[in-house]
Amino acid sequence: MRELLDESALIDVNMVKVTVLITLVFFWVSGSTGQTPQTAQDYLKSAIDHFQRGETDASMAEVNKALHVNANSVDALYLRAAIRNKMGDTAGVLANYNKIIELTPSALGVEVVYHNRSMLRLQSNDVNGALEDLDKAVCINPKVAEIYNGRAIGRLQKGDLDGALADYEKAIELKPSLPSAFLGRGSLRYQKKNFDRALADFSKATELKPDYVYAYVERGIVRGLKGEIDGAIADIKKGATLDPQSISDRAPGNFSCAFIVESVHHKESNYRQSI
Repeated sequence: MRELLDESALIDVNMVKVTVLITLVFFWVSGSTGQTPQTAQDYLKSAIDHFQRGETDASMAEVNKALHVNANSVDALYLRAAIRNKMGDTAGVLANYNKIIELTPSALGVEVVYHNRSMLRLQSNDVNGALEDLDKAVCINPKVAEIYNGRAIGRLQKGDLDGALADYEKAIELKPSLPSAFLGRGSLRYQKKNFDRALADFSKATELKPDYVYAYVERGIVRGLKGEIDGAIADIKKGATLDPQSISDRAPGNFSCAFIVESVHHKESNYRQSI
């Protein structure tokens, strides 16, 4: 499940960067806070400039000035959440999201905040809270593929396989270029032992994202179960090359993964003995 969460992290401005290093969007909610004093906007503009240059401390200082002038500026609160995320302050990020939702619970654009808060809740095992957020996000804007993708993960954790599959299907319908949706659907099909269709999904995920570690590992497992040992070894080795932890952090007791890894060692041993 961790690999699915890694790939369904907080939505960024182009909705393309979904990795363990979570990125955040500057999502402007027009008209949500009324007219903001010019001085607050000046501080906010300066904070954005610093943030884009990677000057986290300076950006935080400026955004705090903006919030001192207008404590209810949604724009400034979202930026401060982004800064706190870079600082690793998850509690602070969550507090900012809570405040934004309190101020504008149903405004168009706040679906992103609900989605991002849901991902933090999933990471802390608050599955029910995450699903509530995702349902609200879908109600506000039913056209965001990443929201369905995230809800599928929550539904999987509740054991709702049919609901998860429906959400993955919807995510792919809305955004056929979303590799994490293919990874998720492939993992679900793998659980249902539909190996051929799982293989197709994992292959599509690697096509869309050639450095997609977990897609190679999962495809390798399926290929191993189908008896395609050479292809399985190639995929597992590819995943291990991209990220050694992709093999070592597999769930204990995963026989198929252990079998393929052992096959890699066995084939390499035979090769060394033959030369």
